[in-house]
Amino acid sequence: MTTTERPTETFDGSRTTPLYTVAEAAHLAHVSPTTVRNWLYGTENSEALFPPSRTPMVSFLQLIEIVVAANFRKSERVSLDRIRKAHINACEELNLQYPFAYEQLEVVGGHIVRILHTQSTAASYQAMDEPSQWTLPGLVAGVKRQIKYEHELAAQWYPAGIEVPIVIDPRITSGLPTISGRGVTVHIIRKRFLAGQDIEFIARDFDVDKDVVEDAVRYGELIAA
Repeated sequence: MTTTERPTETFDGSRTTPLYTVAEAAHLAHVSPTTVRNWLYGTENSEALFPPSRTPMVSFLQLIEIVVAANFRKSERVSLDRIRKAHINACEELNLQYPFAYEQLEVVGGHIVRILHTQSTAASYQAMDEPSQWTLPGLVAGVKRQIKYEHELAAQWYPAGIEVPIVIDPRITSGLPTISGRGVTVHIIRKRFLAGQDIEFIARDFDVDKDVVEDAVRYGELIAA
């Protein structure tokens, strides 16, 4: 992609279908429901972080934007004001509705940037929170490593890490966390474990490795807390 090209938001409707309540999105993103509500709808004293939502439910792409923004805030120490500026500028510069779900946005040197690659030069970085800045050192990927993309926009999220086969895919079980390749929800596995079924029995029943069941139980406890 050259510096003059812009991405196109091409995706099936499952990614924009309302799937999660504010509380469910907050659980998955590890932030408070109040934070999610404020980011989506604003408060009396501050504007929404993202464009106003037309529904009380949250879509998969909105969830990914919340997760990425939370990572910017917690892991990368990026201010809310800088995140808001980056989102506004990225929407305008890239003509995208969900720029934080876009594959080429990262945190570089404390700035939210668009990574640009050309055939003749090394990667360059355009700061979306300060668009006049282009070349910045360092690169921290963070939560972006947990996301798989299609057409440069988030399509699947592996919330426990890409190496753990637990996936959130809006095309499967209405976006609930499931075992990758099986379609069995984390909730079902945790429910059976709490009912007294042992790990090996559950693994045999669903034809998955015991480690996968353990991962599912562990992640289920995390999001149930």
